[in-house]
Parts: sequence; structure tokens; C-alpha cells
Amino acid sequence: MQVNRPSLAIEPLPLRPWRVAVPRRARNVAARGVQVALGVVLLIVYIVPFAWMILGSLRLETEIFQFTYPLSWHTFVPVVWSVKNFLDILGLSPEGRSFGLDFGRALGFTALVSAGVVVSSLIFNTMGAYFFARLEFPRKDLVLLFVIATLLIPFEAVMVPLYIVVRTLHLQDTYWALVLPWYASPFVIFALIQFFREIPRELDEAATMDGASHLGILRHVIVPNALPGLITTALLEFQFIWNLFYWPLIAVGRKDLQTIQVAIAQQTTQTQVYWGRIFAGSVLASVPVIILFLLLQRYYIKGVVMSWLKG
Repeated sequence: MQVNRPSLAIEPLPLRPWRVAVPRRARNVAARGVQVALGVVLLIVYIVPFAWMILGSLRLETEIFQFTYPLSWHTFVPVVWSVKNFLDILGLSPEGRSFGLDFGRALGFTALVSAGVVVSSLIFNTMGAYFFARLEFPRKDLVLLFVIATLLIPFEAVMVPLYIVVRTLHLQDTYWALVLPWYASPFVIFALIQFFREIPRELDEAATMDGASHLGILRHVIVPNALPGLITTALLEFQFIWNLFYWPLIAVGRKDLQTIQVAIAQQTTQTQVYWGRIFAGSVLASVPVIILFLLLQRYYIKGVVMSWLKG
């Protein structure tokens, strides 16, 4: 007699994708390596041109492009170290005096123009930002929209009308031609509005109960609490005015009122480009901005962090 036994059907287990267990420490090391690699790339992109400019200013004119190809150690490090380019642009060498070069005077005048614009800009733009940030009046947002919309107008579109106004007022070839057109800045107003809006309005009400006017509130309440924002916008405004080229070139023709950017550009002539002087002038033009940033960097960083937190 044959007995039928039940068959046991064995189902195959589902296949799972093959994975390799990567330790967390290995992943952290790999991520750290990628970050370091990106940091090195950014360092090369930003530092190498600046270093080449500094070292190029300390070499002879004929040597600047002599070792660019093939790439070697002397591409960056001078074979013969020389300060002739700095002596030329400062008018301390016979060749510099024969060309009438005086970058020291141009640096001082550019600093004077930048400081004048920053001071006037902070005075008037701070009042404008207080007007929009703390006061209530009809159609305020619409008026602010028109102010911000002026940022979209390129300078080339207003350059000629602005020069006509300056010439009509007999301000061309003067110090005021470089200061007055920039005392009002919609960018500074918009930036300061963001800082002023974060200050509690209870402080305004308390100052009003103590008999303070709007000017008193601005001076004793708003400005002290918005100091990082004021310094941040002042640094940005200073750098903007320091780097101006087209307007100083158009509005001023006198050599004693020449800004540093125009003085550097004039080292390019129809017959020759004095790269050594251009590099040396660029180094001198970079030093004041770098020093100013290093002195005020804690306020600048604090202002940037505050703006990020508000955003």
C-alpha cells in the first residue's frame, strides 16, 4: 500500500539589494575630505591671482610674463626682487617723476572722497530708513517700492543726465562732483530698513513718553541698537565708492583730483601697458580696504549674521 506524503514547497527568499555597510567614521572622513578639497580649490581660485599680483609688483617689468609658460616656480616668485614699480607710481624715481605719477596723492584723495560719501550717506540714508521703518503714513509701501525700483536702473542710463546736472551747477572738476551724486543710496536705505524693523517698538514708545522727538529716538534708540548694521552698510558703501571708475573719469579731469582707480587705468597707453605699475597700484589700492575690514570685521560679521537670522 502506497502512502502519499504531503510535499513541502519551499518558497525562495526575496532577493535584497546587496549593500556594503560603511562605518559612520568612514563617511565622516569622506565628507571631511570633500570639504577640504573644495576649500583648497576655492583658496587657489581666490588667493593665487592675488598672490601673483603682489609678487608681480615686486619684479621687473620684463620679467612679469617671461615665466608664465611653462608653469614653474618662477611663474610666481621673482627672479630679481625689485621695488621699482612702487617707486615709480609714488613718484620717488626719476622715471615716475617724469611721468608725473603720484599714487600717494590719489590714494589720499580717494580716501577723502569715500569718507565724505560714507558720512553723508549714513546721515541722510539713516533718516530715510527711519522714515520707512518706524513711521506710519498712507501708501508707504508704494513709495518704498519706487525707491527700491531705482536700483534696477543701470548707471549708464543716468550717467549723461547726471553729468549735465553737475556741469549746470558748476561742480565739474571739483571734490563735490564725486560726493554729492552718491549721498542718497536706495541700497543703503533698504538694508537699514531691515535692521530698524527688528528693534522693538516699545523702545520708541518709552522714549516718546519721556518727551523724545523723532530725531531723539533716532539718535538715542535706533542708532545704538543698529550699530552692526550701520557699520556693515558703511563698509559696503566705502568699498563701492573706492572702486568707482567711470564717474570719476567723466566728472573730474584735473590730475590733482584723480582717484586711485583712474590713476591705475592710465598706466595703459596706446603703445604700452605698464603691468608692473598696474600691479603695484592695485596692491596699494587693496591695502586700505583690507585694513579697514580687519579693524571692523567683528561688526561686519555680526551685521551679516543678524541679516541672515532676520531673513
